[in-house]
Amino acid sequence: MTRQAEAISDRERKVEFTAIRHDHITTVEEKWQQLQTQGPATAFQHFGWMKAIEAYLCPPANARGFVVEITEIAAGRTLMFIPFAIIKKPGYSAVEYLSLGVCDVSMPILIPGYDFPEHAGGVLWEAIMRVLPKADLVYIDQIPRLMRGTTNPLACAPGVRQIEMRSFAVAIEGAPASVVERIANGQMRRILKTSRRRLEEHGEVKFIIGATKAELDRLLAVMVAQRLERFRQLGRFDPLSRSDVREFYKAAASAGLAGESPARVFGLSVGGEIVATAYGLVTADTFHLVIVSMADGKWLSCSPGTAVLAHVIKWARQQGLTTMDFSIGDLAYKEQFGGKPQPLYALSVPLTGKGTFILQLQRLKNKVASRLRSRTRLWTVINSIRSRAKGS
Repeated sequence: MTRQAEAISDRERKVEFTAIRHDHITTVEEKWQQLQTQGPATAFQHFGWMKAIEAYLCPPANARGFVVEITEIAAGRTLMFIPFAIIKKPGYSAVEYLSLGVCDVSMPILIPGYDFPEHAGGVLWEAIMRVLPKADLVYIDQIPRLMRGTTNPLACAPGVRQIEMRSFAVAIEGAPASVVERIANGQMRRILKTSRRRLEEHGEVKFIIGATKAELDRLLAVMVAQRLERFRQLGRFDPLSRSDVREFYKAAASAGLAGESPARVFGLSVGGEIVATAYGLVTADTFHLVIVSMADGKWLSCSPGTAVLAHVIKWARQQGLTTMDFSIGDLAYKEQFGGKPQPLYALSVPLTGKGTFILQLQRLKNKVASRLRSRTRLWTVINSIRSRAKGS
């Protein structure tokens, strides 16, 4: 089904948009793939990544992906595609960004050279709202204001608010051999020096680039095992405990070998044993870090997680990349590697009375959770209980 909204215009600047909903993302595959190579898209907007989300994560979540195409009437050109999902949740339905927990950036895929007029955010959102499927609410989070120097149209929508979560990134320039030394602070440089010495005491250290199916299978198996054990110790639920999530990451990495996905997998071995892994996405000039895992026990004092990241940063620079995106979440190592925090935003729009109630309830839960997080011990206990409940 394709539905076209009536034109919505901004009289002040005569900005006029038409929105068209495509109920199958494959309908726009050809145009999408052209924009992902020419425009300012991130790897999270790569069609291969989106296609894998729809194939592996949508069915278990009772979700269905769709795309809204925005056209500028005056110029008669398509400006952007925005991927969404309609999700049936217990007691209500929601329209969200097509992420299902695996996209750190919510933004459209834009045509190259297009500078979205920020004042037109309301006009754009009206056009989008007219073609959305019936639902109780719209919720989009992890919205950056800028990405690769381009204004994010979603950040201009009325009612967008800043959230606690932030993302971190650092510019990587110059010679690959010394890039880590340049961006890391003194504390991180000392950690890496100690890590290198201790790892070498255990055997030969090798950086592994997953370039074959056999290497991928080995690295991914270790990544999952290390992550599950780490989260178990922390008393936290790990999405990798779900088979659909594991299959998603495996499929995306396999497609990456054929150039059909931006996913790449790396590892660090000592004496033949893999002690850390890193899973990331590569776009034109940026490496997006998605998952880092590390061995515990005797390896903890060797800091294998930071060691593998140092190798990944060097590799990224060798490929000509100029930005290292450490992704969302406040973790000390990100700033120690030179990462600069960037604010993120969210948009909540109730569409029915039920949607209003759900969003009010969610805000209350978030407020309580924020207060509990300040009480570390209690938060750890609660997370442990939640983890056991999800795993049961």
